[in-house]
Amino acid sequence: MKKILKDTCILAALMILAVFTFSIIWSGITDEIKLVLLLFGLAFVISVVNYLIDEYITVSIIMSYVIKYFAVCAIVMLFGFIVGWFYPSNFWMTFIYVGVVLVLAYLLDSFKVKKDIEYINRHIAERTKEQLS
Repeated sequence: MKKILKDTCILAALMILAVFTFSIIWSGITDEIKLVLLLFGLAFVISVVNYLIDEYITVSIIMSYVIKYFAVCAIVMLFGFIVGWFYPSNFWMTFIYVGVVLVLAYLLDSFKVKKDIEYINRHIAERTKEQLS
């Protein structure tokens, strides 16, 4: 399921970028195109930071999610202030938006981990059966 979602997101991103490339050539950058390109840029920065956290910080899964939550909140807040998505008076919205996305990502990740555990246990059981035979 995670592979299907990942492949769908990658395909959708490529389609959006292809369509926007032609739109930019013919009519320039509109506000909608600018917003989507900014979101792509933000997603890239967040992905790099999450990768670096995974590679260089060794903590429990729960602590990893807490660190990622606050790191992503800081990035979104900074990015949002720079591009004018929200004002200092409503910065708290960042915590809600990031929280909702993080919960969804956690649920997908938990599902994937559960499937991986089942797959590994199945292979261990098969090998054990082969060795006993």
